[in-house]
Amino acid sequence: MRAGRRARGNDQGADASANGSPITRRTRHDEHTGGTGLTRGTEATRGTSRTLGTTTRLGVAGAGGAPRWLRRLRRRARRVLVWLRAALSWVSEVTTPVGWASVLGAVVLGVAGLVLGWAELLTVAAGLGVLVLASLLFLIGRPRYDVELEVDARRTRVGEPVAARVRITDRTRFRIWVTRIELGIGDRVVELPAPGPGGRTADVEVPAERRGVVTVGPVRTVRGDPVGLFRRHASWSEQQEVYVHPETVGLPPTSTGFVRDLEGSPTTELTTSDISFHALREYREGDERRHVYWKAVARTGQLMVRQFEQTRRSHIVVAFGRDTTGWADQDEFELGVSVAASLGVRAIRDGRDITVLTSPEPNPAAEDGLPMPVRFPTVSPTRLLDGLSEVEFDSAEIGVGELAVLAAATVPGISIVFLVTGTEPSVRELRSWSQRLPLGVQTIAVVCGPGMTPGFQQLAELSVLRIGYLDDLRLALLRGSAS
Repeated sequence: MRAGRRARGNDQGADASANGSPITRRTRHDEHTGGTGLTRGTEATRGTSRTLGTTTRLGVAGAGGAPRWLRRLRRRARRVLVWLRAALSWVSEVTTPVGWASVLGAVVLGVAGLVLGWAELLTVAAGLGVLVLASLLFLIGRPRYDVELEVDARRTRVGEPVAARVRITDRTRFRIWVTRIELGIGDRVVELPAPGPGGRTADVEVPAERRGVVTVGPVRTVRGDPVGLFRRHASWSEQQEVYVHPETVGLPPTSTGFVRDLEGSPTTELTTSDISFHALREYREGDERRHVYWKAVARTGQLMVRQFEQTRRSHIVVAFGRDTTGWADQDEFELGVSVAASLGVRAIRDGRDITVLTSPEPNPAAEDGLPMPVRFPTVSPTRLLDGLSEVEFDSAEIGVGELAVLAAATVPGISIVFLVTGTEPSVRELRSWSQRLPLGVQTIAVVCGPGMTPGFQQLAELSVLRIGYLDDLRLALLRGSAS
């Protein structure tokens, strides 16, 4: 009986193996040891993988997969397309408008000559084709240079040019055609002499005629044909920037002259922690115990707290617009930037809290529904002058009047405001701008007009200072200091 059962079991296992089903063998040690389990799992996995592998092969074949030759053809076509794109990009980069006109003329004349049967047109087309092919020969070869671009200073002032030098070493073994070397300085291009066998150093000058940021470099090589059909450029150095700072003038300290020294002056606001003692009051729930005046407690028998007058921390704001409605021309704007730079540098050196700002960008990101004005860094005079070197005179939507309102809304604790503007706004507009500021804020309008007679006018809470030259600002503040 047992032999028969074993025989039937073996027959069933053989049938299962023949049908491709996983074989499972159960022994007494399955629940206690993993040896037989591993054997069972291995056999089951082997059977399953064989079945899955067959299914995968059938799936690829049944899905109508592309033949191997077609896949190779597609890969080669992609490579050809990539090569054609690179070639077209190179051709469009090196071909000048005259070159495109020559190629187009050769094609049009050639087609017209074939259609009309004119030998003259075919001759002209062939001549243009030969000219194009001959011009391409000037692009053969690749020069090799070692280029060093040095600029003596990264910052300068208006009227003080900066020296720079370019060291070029030619490492080209076989020179085929003459290569022109150029250096870009701002909006102009300076042609440098070709280097000799041992190299050459060329000295150049970075102009500083106007305030701004002058870009120096890169050093480029230009190769092309004499006719001007093709030009090939290659850069050999990086760009460097030279900041041309606005003109500034030395001013008296901000605690003298028209600017009142508000640092440490007491206000009418009361606080429990400051240096200007005001009075004693009874203790209230929430008061800190360190403010309790124990001598008064011993005398009156009640808890008494010291009360102080809050002292003022002066915060200077210098605002100027970039709109065309506030300035008559570029010269007025440049004088205004110099005034803002002089005031800002003086305040930073005096250790004052200062904010220098200008009109927002044409499409500024608004916070709380208000466009944010452009603020310049005031951590040091150099950072401030760097920022003012980049500002440009354009048609901004917000002038200095609206800028004063934004300053009052975004800058806390304003005590002194300088509104720097040109000759376009009237006195009435200046007064309306000052009235938009909070009460107690000292407002000084600096009207800049090159060549204008300097003057001073006091209109209630507004001081109007007119200057024709930058030095007039210093003289006016010195007169105010003496008076």
